[in-house]
Amino acid sequence: MSDLLGYEGKTVVMTGCATGMGAAAAEMLVGLGAEVWGLDLFDVKAPIHRTFRVNMMEKDTIDAAIAELPAEIDILFNCAGVPSPPTPAHDALKINFIGLRHLTDALIPRIREGGSIASIASTAGMGWKSNLDAVKAFLELGTFDAAVAEIEANPDKYQDGYGFAKQCIIVYTQMIAGELCEKNIRINCIAPSPTDGVFMDNLAKAMPREVVMPFTPANGQIAQPIDMGKVMILLGSDLASFVSGVNLPVDLGYCAQIYMGQRDNLMNIT
Repeated sequence: MSDLLGYEGKTVVMTGCATGMGAAAAEMLVGLGAEVWGLDLFDVKAPIHRTFRVNMMEKDTIDAAIAELPAEIDILFNCAGVPSPPTPAHDALKINFIGLRHLTDALIPRIREGGSIASIASTAGMGWKSNLDAVKAFLELGTFDAAVAEIEANPDKYQDGYGFAKQCIIVYTQMIAGELCEKNIRINCIAPSPTDGVFMDNLAKAMPREVVMPFTPANGQIAQPIDMGKVMILLGSDLASFVSGVNLPVDLGYCAQIYMGQRDNLMNIT
């Protein structure tokens, strides 16, 4: 019972582990005995095993890291993400989903039986059902290059790069859960409500902090990175060994209130 989470000796790959939710999760993983390989554009403070300098919107840097990652891994955590604004919409879509998918698709063959994948979506993507046809069409493009070409050819379709990217994460997670189940690999994602940290600081450069308050829980609380890091750790762990294909709102009841008609449905959540 001393290793309920099951991370001792596990090989973990994690993006976005320099700041925010990913940094919080990385610190926990090291403490739990995991060997963590990190991909980030910035310096990682947690004492992880190895770090690769990667820009998730640049395929070449992702591929360079993939070439040096272990041949077998146990868990992949997709934590890299940027707000938009101030990040341009198309760059946000590349970083938050296109790069994420490219890395994930490449590493799935390396994930050991019983392994798992967990990604960070957002409550900003919770309107995915009403946009499902468009999301599926984008997923059908398949490759990094095809997705980028689609954005460049139809820029007006992707003006909400952030929200659309998060919808894509949620749908992608559910669409491949069955396929991965046949390999005994789990995949899940979380949908955080507004969370403090570098992400929120960058967002505040483009809009007043008050703008996000309508999307916080009923008590107006903005989450802390550790609140999300802990749930990511849970979903990747042995404690969640029969959980897959789940998009878990981590929002202290925000989405529940939307479903029950108790507050304004500002993001068209269905």
